[in-house]
Amino acid sequence: MNNTENLTSYQDVESIQLNLPDKEFEKYCELKLQSAEDDKEFIRKYVYKGKPLNVCEIGCGNGKLLLSMERENMISRAIGYEVSQSRCRFANRFLSKYGSKKIEIKNQNFLEERGDMYVGGYDLIILVDIVWLIISPLYDKAEDDAMRWIYRHLRKDGMVLFELEDYSRQIKYIKKNGLYRFWEEFPQEDPFKYGLYKLGLDDDKNVIDEKIFIRRGSDEEEPFKNIIRSYTRSESLCLLKRYGMEAEIYPYYDRASGNTESTNEHDLYRVLAKKGGDDNWEKEK
Repeated sequence: MNNTENLTSYQDVESIQLNLPDKEFEKYCELKLQSAEDDKEFIRKYVYKGKPLNVCEIGCGNGKLLLSMERENMISRAIGYEVSQSRCRFANRFLSKYGSKKIEIKNQNFLEERGDMYVGGYDLIILVDIVWLIISPLYDKAEDDAMRWIYRHLRKDGMVLFELEDYSRQIKYIKKNGLYRFWEEFPQEDPFKYGLYKLGLDDDKNVIDEKIFIRRGSDEEEPFKNIIRSYTRSESLCLLKRYGMEAEIYPYYDRASGNTESTNEHDLYRVLAKKGGDDNWEKEK
């Protein structure tokens, strides 16, 4: 298995938004902060206990969730790993605009982090949106390498938050009928008006997720592609159990649409797992 193209698929994302005039940039930033509300409130309810957290977000994108948490004094320090240079540049302008003091954005693959100063130090590690789904199929041992990294970098009783998606329905459709297609319309503040989606399967039974985004006010198209691993709820719980973690499934709340667990096209859910004190699984592997 070799899907390292996932590491470059976001290389130009938000490069357009980075160069927006100040007022339009501010509107876009406010839209992004608003979109982070559900994740922030979930963390407040199930993880945050009144003491600021030492946080790591893998695939932090533009840093909206970390910034949203910082603005409400929920973090003591945060590291965000992001492989896209354009998103890191956007994040730095974004964080600077709102006066961030506690967030550091690292433009690198977290699996290539060689320092040990953060080992055993995080209260919370975050992987939201489709981040875990594109990490685990990177190469044959990517799932194992990533889980080991997460476990090592959490303190005892530290927690990891995943947002996952079960593509079972789409996979069933693809096997029977071929490609699965749908489209989405974006909010007025977004520079893209529509997203056209096409799903297929590769030889490893991963989902090939191809998108075309249509620019607002023109017919200009921006293509996008990811290789995604689908996880059922039982598969995600079994995975975390193998690595000595206690996990629980939660609904995914989509406040904008009013849905409480999934949308018409997406069967989304959250998994919150806690690191225990038993490291015997490492000796067995």
